[in-house]
Amino acid sequence: MIKISIVGPESSGKSTLALSLSQKLECEVCEEHSRKYLEKKIHYDVSDLKTIAKEQNKLIRKGIERGGKYLLADTCVLDIELWSKIKFNKIEEKILDLSSKEEFDFYLLCKPDIPWEYDKLRENQYNRESIYEEFKSVMKEKKLNYFIMKGSVSKRISSALKIINNY
Repeated sequence: MIKISIVGPESSGKSTLALSLSQKLECEVCEEHSRKYLEKKIHYDVSDLKTIAKEQNKLIRKGIERGGKYLLADTCVLDIELWSKIKFNKIEEKILDLSSKEEFDFYLLCKPDIPWEYDKLRENQYNRESIYEEFKSVMKEKKLNYFIMKGSVSKRISSALKIINNY
């Protein structure tokens, strides 16, 4: 099984890329739990992120258990780790623990070079580039295998498919 996580700042094309790749690769997408969780909340805090991280980890584990040629995750606990650091300047120990145990073969890091789209859950319209740079920094520091996805949707899909097929 090739395990792939798609990460990056909000409104950078993660879900679009995940859906397109899942169709091309004929596999399921491990969805982003935070959307489902936060739709029911007006305000959230760092403890909510711990809950989200635990549930995201469960979804990924279930995807691995199902088997198949690919595991395609539309985010991961690493994303929640960075979110917690940026939003609250604090990361719960459980989030760090879950993030450190993730076992993706590689990450597709989406560059925010596409227009930001409004969504009631989005809150970082003006600092997507700095969040993207933070992703790059943390991924380098952790020595994670990652590839940058940029440009049009079709360019991102073709780049990702080349990476996956060459893996």
